[in-house]
Amino acid sequence: MKIVDLKNSARRTTIQNSGSQVIQRMKSAAITGLAGLAALYISAPSAMYAAEGASSHYLPGAGGDIFLAVPPEPGLLVADTLWYQTGSTDVAVLEGVVTFGMDLDLLLNLASASYTFEKTILGGRYTIGIAIPFGYAEMDGTFTGPRGGSLDFSDDSFDLSDIAVIPFQMNWTTGKWSFKLSESIVAPTGGYDDTGSDLVNLGRNYWSFDTNAAVTWFNPDSGTEVSVAPGVMFNTENLDTDYETGTEFHVDFVANQFLSETFALGLRGYYYDQLTGDSGSGATLGDFKSESFAVGPGFLWIPEFGSSSLTVLAKWMHDFSADNRFESDYLTLTAVWKF
Repeated sequence: MKIVDLKNSARRTTIQNSGSQVIQRMKSAAITGLAGLAALYISAPSAMYAAEGASSHYLPGAGGDIFLAVPPEPGLLVADTLWYQTGSTDVAVLEGVVTFGMDLDLLLNLASASYTFEKTILGGRYTIGIAIPFGYAEMDGTFTGPRGGSLDFSDDSFDLSDIAVIPFQMNWTTGKWSFKLSESIVAPTGGYDDTGSDLVNLGRNYWSFDTNAAVTWFNPDSGTEVSVAPGVMFNTENLDTDYETGTEFHVDFVANQFLSETFALGLRGYYYDQLTGDSGSGATLGDFKSESFAVGPGFLWIPEFGSSSLTVLAKWMHDFSADNRFESDYLTLTAVWKF
């Protein structure tokens, strides 16, 4: 019995050490802390006047892929995300005209960086960050005139999108639980044509302010993680279109199971619901409230070569429902470096 007890004790110690190594490697090499930075607050390109263009500054599921609330290690994190979205919507407003059957293909490159300060504040880690997106968007659909006439259109754009800044992010941890509070500001810095000659723009021409929280539960003994990150986004009016997108609620969620210290599989998803309707003289479809939901698989891999400062993450999500938004498939590939 003593030999068996010793073996069981050694096995438990090995599992616990492995779990500790997992979270330490992730905290020092992966997307912890950057999970809420790399892409969450980056604007999605949209049609010029359409929840305007049946989309908004919220990028579905971009809250992160792992440890959404775990405090990052002090220092600099840099990430680059390739984001591809393909989808369609039945109706939206484009240049003040009701538009039907719009199809969208979007490819973004999201470059981001965050810095976490070593000195703790109120027992937590303080982080600031910035994210800069650029990319290509192609859209086609059908205009419908006031007398019922229709006209097909197709347009594309390659440009800078709207830059996001995170002036405030705080993370705390206690036992198996971690928590995060953050605020982000999306500025109208992206390419935007106010003459009406371009139907697709990478910028949205208004400001957004996103208040976010997150909670993570991680069991190092089993290598199991569950994270949920709700947020509320407030938008200003697009002065060129007299269109103001309503207040938006969104929640990103992830679940991961580590199969080793360097590899994890899991689920990714999001839920989006517009709390207040669109307004302004340009909102010709009325309040045009939006709602959508998606889920799909994802993985994380920490290459064992070099200093293990690189982490690779990928996911695919499918919209199972979408009202007044593009019903889409989303594919992302992210590389994160810790310095």
